[in-house]
Amino acid sequence: MDPAGKTAVVTGGNSGLGEATVQALLAAGARVVSLDLSASAPDGAEFLSCDVSDAAAVEAAVAQIDAPIHILVNSAGIGGMGAIASAEGPADLAAVRKVIEVNLVGAINATAHVAHRMIGNAPDEADGERGVIINACSIASFEGQEGMTAYTAAKAGLAGLTLVWTRDLSKHGIRVMGIAPGFMATPMVSFLPEDFVAELLKDAEFPKRAGRAEEFAQVAEFIVRTPLLNGDVIRLDAGTRPPARTQWSAG
Repeated sequence: MDPAGKTAVVTGGNSGLGEATVQALLAAGARVVSLDLSASAPDGAEFLSCDVSDAAAVEAAVAQIDAPIHILVNSAGIGGMGAIASAEGPADLAAVRKVIEVNLVGAINATAHVAHRMIGNAPDEADGERGVIINACSIASFEGQEGMTAYTAAKAGLAGLTLVWTRDLSKHGIRVMGIAPGFMATPMVSFLPEDFVAELLKDAEFPKRAGRAEEFAQVAEFIVRTPLLNGDVIRLDAGTRPPARTQWSAG
């Protein structure tokens, strides 16, 4: 699918991976609507304030978009660390639930409403394609580290749903793919100590550096443009297989 002239929705599009994806799609000629909580959308993008974990808010935001939607990127997300239990007590289950509600349920909410809109699109002439959905997964989808109960639950769920949604939507000419980044230099991890970052990167094969948000965006655009990419998750991690724990992880 050529993004030019298409309308794209990017959740969490005002920062990090989402912001870079918004900018790449704008540069490719798409109209882009960012669903986020902050009002500082990238130049050229439209902004709708939306808590993606609130199904009614997502429904209302999608209803405001007055054009066929061809592209959805589910990149809204928050972090969270903590062991499932310790000698002091059980995990903060409200915090676990919050991460899952934003990172996983938020993507479910957005996909449900946007995919419904996509089904009504006119098919393109080449393959009968009506839409493309991209999930921002994580290497934690596959190898969650100690202390990652909430984040891994959400990201593993999102990776697993990529194929399920492909099978749900293929009859309508809608593709679904995931991207699983490794450690990326985004605002969500900007507070981490340098020695912790170095420890996380030591298991990368090559290159041994943090990923850049624009590299995620390049892969997202490649997926949009490549019809045979469907039902799978692309790892974007320099060959990293994270260890079970680090010196910084929850005990």
